[in-house]
Order: sequence, then C-alpha cells, then structure tokens
Amino acid sequence: MKRILPLLLGVSLLTPSAVSAATTPLPVTSQTLRGTYDASGRAVFTLPSALYIERATHLEFDLDRSKGSIYTSKTNYSKGTTYKRYRQLQDEALIFPLSWSGTQYVVFEGKPGTRYQIPFILRKLQPLLPMKPSATTSKTASLLVKMKHGSLKQSVSTSLQATRSSLQATRSSLPGLSLEEWTFKTKAAATQAKRYLERSAAVDYVEHTQTVRTAKDMYRPYQWSLQNTGQRKGKVGADIQYAAALKRLSGKTLQPTLVAVVDTGINSTYADFAGRVRTDLGYDFIRGKTSVTDPDGHGSHVAGIIAANADNQYGIQGINPAASLIPIRVLDANGQGSTSDVARGILHAVKKGARVINLSLEMDEKSRAIEDAIAYAYQKKVLVVAASGNDGAKTISYPARYAHVLSVGATDRKDVRASFSNRGKGLDLVAPGVEIPSYIGDGELAYSSGTSMAAPHVAAVASLLMSLKPSLSPSATEKLLKSSARDLGTKGYDTSYGYGRLDVNRAVSLVK
Repeated sequence: MKRILPLLLGVSLLTPSAVSAATTPLPVTSQTLRGTYDASGRAVFTLPSALYIERATHLEFDLDRSKGSIYTSKTNYSKGTTYKRYRQLQDEALIFPLSWSGTQYVVFEGKPGTRYQIPFILRKLQPLLPMKPSATTSKTASLLVKMKHGSLKQSVSTSLQATRSSLQATRSSLPGLSLEEWTFKTKAAATQAKRYLERSAAVDYVEHTQTVRTAKDMYRPYQWSLQNTGQRKGKVGADIQYAAALKRLSGKTLQPTLVAVVDTGINSTYADFAGRVRTDLGYDFIRGKTSVTDPDGHGSHVAGIIAANADNQYGIQGINPAASLIPIRVLDANGQGSTSDVARGILHAVKKGARVINLSLEMDEKSRAIEDAIAYAYQKKVLVVAASGNDGAKTISYPARYAHVLSVGATDRKDVRASFSNRGKGLDLVAPGVEIPSYIGDGELAYSSGTSMAAPHVAAVASLLMSLKPSLSPSATEKLLKSSARDLGTKGYDTSYGYGRLDVNRAVSLVK
C-alpha cells in the first residue's frame, strides 16, 4: 500500500507536551518534510490554517489514515479528539479543509527512530463529498419466509399462523417470489419463530432480514472516466473511450431505455436531471410513498453518472443520453436498508419495465430472498448490474456474487484496480470508480470513490447498447460488454480485473 505522509516543511518537531512551539509558514509549492520519528514513534507538528487560507482551500494528504491524525484545536489535541471528517480525493489521498481558526496539530506515527519523508501540497478545490454518518446497527426483527408451492396444508397453515400470532408478528408479502416478511417486536421472538419454521415441511427456507449498505458542461473536464487526458496524474486513455463512442454514435437513433436505480433515491429537482427521472414509476420503500427523495445523496450520484443531461452548462454529462431513470429507494438517510426492501425494489423495477437494474450496494451474507428476486429479474429479461464491494477483499460481496448478476469492480485514473475494490471469483468487469464527479443530496457536484461509482458506468453502457439495438437480450448485452472490455492485469480473464475495463467504443462497434 502506498503510504506518503504529507505535511509541513520547516515546522519545529514537537512532543505532545510542547504544543506551543513556533511554526514556519507552509510554502505554496509542493515540499517534503524530512526527519526521524521520536522514541514513541511520533512526529507532532503545528498547523496554523490562517497562514495558508489566502493561497488554498485545502491541504492534500496522500495518507494511510492509520498513520496520521489531525486535531482542529489545542483543546482537542489535549483531549485526543481527532478530526474525523476527512474527504477522499484519490484512493489513499485525504483532504483537510483550511477552515478553522487558531492552530491545528498534526501527528504522524511510525517505527521509533526511523526516517520519514513527508510530501505535502496546497490545493484549491471545488467541494468534495462529505463523509457519511457512522453506520447504525439495524434493529430489524423480521424474517423472510418462503413456502413450498402446493405443500401448505391447512393444519400446517393454522399452526404457522398461530406461531406468528403468539409472537405478535405482522406480515407483508413480496408478490412474485412466494415470500412473506414476518416482522416481530423483538429479535428474540424472530429467532424463536425461525427455529420453528425451519422444522416445518411447508417452508422452503426462512432467513433473518439483514442490513444492506452503501457497499460542454461546467464540470466535464473533471470527468476523467469519460476522457482521460492525463489530468491529475492520470494515464492518457485510461477511460471508457466515451469520446470515440460519441463519434461512432453520431447520426444513429437511440431508443429510450429504462434504468432502475435501486438505492437511496434520486433528487429529481436538479436541472441536469430534467426529463430524465421517471418519478411516475418510482417508489420509496423506506417511507412507503410513491414520491421518492434522496436524503443521503448516494443514489443521485449514481444517477448522474448514468444519465445527467449533456451540453446544458450545468455540471456533468451522463453516459446514456437516451436513458430514463426509475428512482427506487431502499436505503435510508444513513445508506442502510433491509434485504426485504432490496428484494421489493428489484421486483418493482421489473414490474415498471426496467431493462437494466443498478445495485450499488452490498451486504455481508447471502440472502436467498434477494437471490430469488435477481433470478426473477433474469427470467423477465432484465440485466442486473452490481458493485463488487469496497472492502479490498479477495471475494466479491453479495449481491454481486450471485448468478445472473454482472459484477463490477473499480479502477483508478491509471487503469489500476482501486485498493478498496473487492476482487475474486465471479468478478466480471472493472470500470472507473475513483474520484468520480457527480451529484450528491444537496445539489452539489462532488467526487466520490467506490465500486458504487463503477457499477453505474457499466449499467449506463449496457442501457446504451439496448438503446442502440432494443432487441438485445441481457445475456447478449453482457457478452458484448465482456468481449469488448480492455484487458488489464494477467492476460485473459483474471479475478482482479475480470474480463477487463469497460470500453464503450468497442462495445458499440460490435452492435450489429
């Protein structure tokens, strides 16, 4: 893992007790601080933000967060209260805004007595995506129960109903999957009911619901994933070849194609989304309403990548100019939701005519309910695209791991797999997923990184191919995407890059 620890040139090395030592102003140009970690393995520096604010908005730290901490005041330094709201710029980089008064403190940690070299740089940046709130533990006490077709005898049915009644459960159905969700007042009651149901010959399977999370326009020059000219130390051409694809598509007719974004919702009031969000087809499963909001911003970010309006001087350009988006909210303001709502969201997308479903979400364990919902979508000729997950693991997350899912990992500006991107058996493609600009919940354009950003690149291109040739089946579309991908890593298929990095120009060229 790359570990470059940035900060201050010519600043006196401090001990924790010597926090009042003088500081030297930070130069505007990039510099490198050199020194030796003390006997405790620490190097402590003062950072008076007011000295730099006229020249920059942020300091850039290309930093392993576990090796450095920032304190926004002398009081917080004394208390050990670190600054938490770092913002990610590119893979390992952290951004610290110069917005505080007084003096800040920066502490680096390493092996005692070893030398360090710490580059730093001042930046003038547009707003970046704030950190999400800390995840909360799900308090859901519910079961997903699937009955065996034709085997539910009246006596068994009565017994099951009695169990549900005695444990004070409410019931709701998932039409199309023969599934019911039984919701209990306590987890203990749900666990007790699960033990009983598993012994019933009438039950195919029963599982606890689990938490799913969130696994020429003004800003077009920042969209390196569409055209990488080497900006911000990127590799020229390490993009999805969108500029070439637009030339190839010139003069061709694109038919409208529905893409469902099963996520935190979409804020349809943005000018860049005008005419692109089918609010009449959407649904908010968190609030139980047909009107869909996006208090988190994740879904709006995904939506912008797929279908933001082009050439209107507002922000960014989406990939498929013929895509219409179905906003389906299954995740709350903290980016969390339940497996039951995700399954419902998939079924809703199919019912409303989606050709492609984007799932930029992940969960830790297998859910047969979601697996059934995806299988149902496949039977109905709907392509499901899912993010591989952001744990840097050697196995991809669910639901990307299921059959009938096009699973997508993330690459950076240099055509290298992002360090956070899950890889492993079943990975199909990779696409740009580091420092991708799009919309967030309050209308700001902001960068975000994750396989959540890579998946909508693939979903958008899949829908673009279907817009170009509406008769394309999901399997044919998937085959085109895989065969046209730019091979990276080991020659041929490999578990780090799948079949390769998404290449829309090649894919379009193969549509006959």
